[in-house]
Amino acid sequence: MNLVFSFDSILSAMALTKSFAIMATAIIISGLLMIWLADHVAEFLKKNRMYEVLGLFILFIVGVMLVSEGGHLAHIQLFGYKVEAMQKSTFYFVLAVLIIVDVVQGRYQKKLLARQAKLRLAGQKSA
Repeated sequence: MNLVFSFDSILSAMALTKSFAIMATAIIISGLLMIWLADHVAEFLKKNRMYEVLGLFILFIVGVMLVSEGGHLAHIQLFGYKVEAMQKSTFYFVLAVLIIVDVVQGRYQKKLLARQAKLRLAGQKSA
């Protein structure tokens, strides 16, 4: 997981600026933060497995955005079509939809688990 985040931070730093000092600083800071927060993130993901999938989808969307931006700047063509950069509004819309769906699903799942626990308790009392 740390390898994926490291690679993503390097790509993000390169995509955001042309200044080497800023890129190097961003990579060093993100590396230190990953080392410092790795255990906390691992514990959180053990308790909340559904967020692991959300994080992977967000990384995938960031990767698609960076690849499309790079392909556009390099004037790459795939199957005879020019690669166009992903619009930032599309990127933020996809992120918002992913997060909203995850929040709604999490609340629904908590209600469902509470209802099941209530039914089990009622079943045990009647038996």
